[in-house]
Amino acid sequence: MKQLKHLALLAVVVMMAANSSCTSPKEYVYLNDLVEAKDSLIGPMAPFREQYIVPDDLLHIQVSALNPEDVQMFEMTGMGSQMNMQFATSNPQVMGYMVDKRGIVTLPYIGDFNAAGLTLREMEIFVTEKLKKFVKEPVVRVRFLNHMITVLGEVQQPKMVPMNFERMTLIEALGMVGDLKYTGYADNILVVREENGVRTSGRVDLRSKTVFNNPYFYLTNRDLIYVEPVQAAYVNRGDRTGKYLATYVGAGATLISLVISIIAITR
Repeated sequence: MKQLKHLALLAVVVMMAANSSCTSPKEYVYLNDLVEAKDSLIGPMAPFREQYIVPDDLLHIQVSALNPEDVQMFEMTGMGSQMNMQFATSNPQVMGYMVDKRGIVTLPYIGDFNAAGLTLREMEIFVTEKLKKFVKEPVVRVRFLNHMITVLGEVQQPKMVPMNFERMTLIEALGMVGDLKYTGYADNILVVREENGVRTSGRVDLRSKTVFNNPYFYLTNRDLIYVEPVQAAYVNRGDRTGKYLATYVGAGATLISLVISIIAITR
């Protein structure tokens, strides 16, 4: 009976040591520093910067008016505007208004004009004012057709994601690829960005509410998102490796010490 008690005690010790070396659930929980559900003020948001039209952009321009026949020429196929957008997103080479190398766009009624350097809102205002000379009560909506985000690494479906709307966040992009795998780290997501011919990069921690104030929270055209795999993190990141190595060594030393003590008691 005494031996059974000792064995049971040893089993408890082993379980406690194993428990102490396991990764905390917080390692994988998003926004885990929102400790209380009653927290309503998370903190400041990263500023959103509208994207400017540049050469080689492909634009979807939807125009409506009091008399639809006056703007029928803007509908480049016989489909409705919503179908136009879906079709154009998957077949950008078939339709859309291309911004040429000089930044010029050619539109019905208006002809050639320089769109490079304008935001979508500024182009909508410009085209609306120009069309008022020819069309009664025009309403203009402009969207990018060939803006894409690339998501790679430990996600469910690595792929290129179309930016169907101008304001896209990192969380939304990851949701469109099925979220992270359990083998991907949420605390060190890499975002590579190209602006004005210069590449920059930043790291984003989805586990912290500071994600909303990260300059890489809002995505821009041609951003590359890379989710680091667990194995690579162990090999490449000394801080994480050291932390886990210390945990395992400490747990092992505790287990050995307790086992020796139990053996000494039972003698």
